[in-house]
Amino acid sequence: MTGLGDFDPTLDYYQILGVPVTATLEEIRRAYRQLMRATHPDRVRDPDKRRIAEERAKLLNAAYAVLSDPERRRVYDEQLRQRAVTDLLFQRYTAPSPAWVRPAPSRRSRQTMADDLAAFVQLLAVTVIFVATLVLLLVASSALSGLFGSLS
Repeated sequence: MTGLGDFDPTLDYYQILGVPVTATLEEIRRAYRQLMRATHPDRVRDPDKRRIAEERAKLLNAAYAVLSDPERRRVYDEQLRQRAVTDLLFQRYTAPSPAWVRPAPSRRSRQTMADDLAAFVQLLAVTVIFVATLVLLLVASSALSGLFGSLS
């Protein structure tokens, strides 16, 4: 028996079979059989088209092997969800937001810009206080270690 994680998590097996994520085992089986009947390599005589059909059949077999086994499907679905969350976070924090999400700077109201400036100033103040506290702690700890070091 093969392992639970022996599948390509970058492939969308649901899309390959043309079924929704909520598909039942019977719907998956029906879609797989229908697609295999239509694209089976034995039905193709042209060598180039046959190679394409063989690759398609491999994808269909891989998708069916994962989605028809409840435990492998559960593991695959978990990885699919994790990848979706990762992709969403990656887009959220690395990609520029579309124009329809963030209005152009020239269209922003004075109040919005004032609020942004106030938030920036608050963040800057907190950062300065934090750094100053760290510096004071370092100076105090070095002074104390110097004091106790000279006593012994």
